[in-house]
Amino acid sequence: MNTEGRRRHAERVREGMREAILDAVEALVRDRGWQETRMADVADAAEVSRQTVYQLFGSREELAQQYVLREADRFLGTVESAVAVHADDPYAAVEAALDAFLTGAADNLMVKAILSGDDLLPLVTTQGLPVIEMARERLIAVIGVHWPFLDAGDVRLFAETVARLAISHATVATGDAAHDISRVLRPFITQVFDGSQR
Repeated sequence: MNTEGRRRHAERVREGMREAILDAVEALVRDRGWQETRMADVADAAEVSRQTVYQLFGSREELAQQYVLREADRFLGTVESAVAVHADDPYAAVEAALDAFLTGAADNLMVKAILSGDDLLPLVTTQGLPVIEMARERLIAVIGVHWPFLDAGDVRLFAETVARLAISHATVATGDAAHDISRVLRPFITQVFDGSQR
């Protein structure tokens, strides 16, 4: 195996260990919650050394952040699919995307842990910038695929606003949030699409 082949192999092994560790976090959060989970517990569940967990994630806080980001990434995949199905109607696309995100959140183990008072909550609220940034960039990308003619500034503002609203409603669910948020955003969507046609 040449140097490039060894490097790629090492990256695959490293990524496999990261996923195994995040899977272990998921199982431990389900069984006991994040507050009661120690790094040694994660290492044991992933069948790696505690040193390996620290080498790959740095700290308990960073491990929690990466777990939250992975779960958010899964939600965003369903959002992208919902937008694609309704790409011919931006209002329906927004409502379907919000519904997909909020429905996924309601059924998600991580969100349930957050709502039960686990100490993951700051990672989507006061320390939630990485999650918001990831959601914003994914939304910008999916909007660009389906509506490339829209103004970049409008798209960025919309994506940031929707990401923040969706995350807020996911952590404190009330009523038909997808419909309510879509209704509030409708005038902006109309303005952006009308402006793009000039």
